Amino acid sequence: MSDHEYLSYIEYKEELVNNLGGSPFPVVHIAFGINNAYARGMGITIFSVLENNPELVFHIHVFGSALDEKSKSLLLELAVDHPLAITCYVFKESAFSGLPLMGRYPQAIYYRLFTPYILADVTSRCLYLDADTLCLGSYKELNELDISAYTLAAVNDTQRARNKLCTQLGLTSGNYFNSGFLYINIPQWLAKNTTERIIRTLSCQKNEFKFPDQDALNIVLEHEVLLLPKKYNFVCDIIINKVGKRIAVPEDTILIHYTGKCKPWHIWGMGELADIYDRYYAQSPWQAVPHDMPASYKEMKRYAQALWHKGRYAASFCWMTKYMNNKIFRKSSL
Repeated sequence: MSDHEYLSYIEYKEELVNNLGGSPFPVVHIAFGINNAYARGMGITIFSVLENNPELVFHIHVFGSALDEKSKSLLLELAVDHPLAITCYVFKESAFSGLPLMGRYPQAIYYRLFTPYILADVTSRCLYLDADTLCLGSYKELNELDISAYTLAAVNDTQRARNKLCTQLGLTSGNYFNSGFLYINIPQWLAKNTTERIIRTLSCQKNEFKFPDQDALNIVLEHEVLLLPKKYNFVCDIIINKVGKRIAVPEDTILIHYTGKCKPWHIWGMGELADIYDRYYAQSPWQAVPHDMPASYKEMKRYAQALWHKGRYAASFCWMTKYMNNKIFRKSSL
């Protein structure tokens, strides 16, 4: 498929803000692939990036479905105190209709695969980030890194993930990178027809993949990736860690990636990892947006346990009661 056809996937492009004119600092291009539900998470990620990188300026490229006016207005607040550009690219609803569906995963998993084509005339390198990440350090060293011999740079996933998925996917290197942080060499990506190779892999093996786009990226790029230190993508799952358990986040960590179903903007994700996120949340334009409340009985139980650990016993008892009622009534209706 030609580059022109990929560009036709975009329904429209909207420049929300661009006050970068005359800045003496290097411009770093960061891409996100989201729908409006993840706009808050993306916004807090961007806020944390800006706070920790005063020697760089950023052009944010938002790929996905349209953002609502509230999300746009909060994103614009980020540019009040920082030089910043934000451009939104809205995909046509029919853009990915011919691509294979991947079980419970939405077609949004394809967003990151097309960003290199759309940004090819803008930059030669792009940092792709998931919207459930938090920046704690500087990207200056990364921006100066030579990745010309690689299609992208990424960070190995946890040892547990590698032990399981390398065998399942037939990866002989013993490496399996997490796709929530991808530093993409755009000319190399295009020259090697990377998007097409990934789509072919998805089409042939879709029923065998637990994490479709990430698994396919690893199969196709196993020998084309530069593996970076884990400080660039420190992977953690709030739920796996018991309430009250201290988490050793290395001092040199540049990015925390909150994987798993529980996100740090969920009120029931309380704990040390969520506390780190909340310090940025409370300073960001989203500070007045409340955390999401529990909906399922499992979320209610986690919240009750977290409240108990915080010494909020009455509230904990209330939520434990809600948990029991929801669990019992759920079973009785089966």
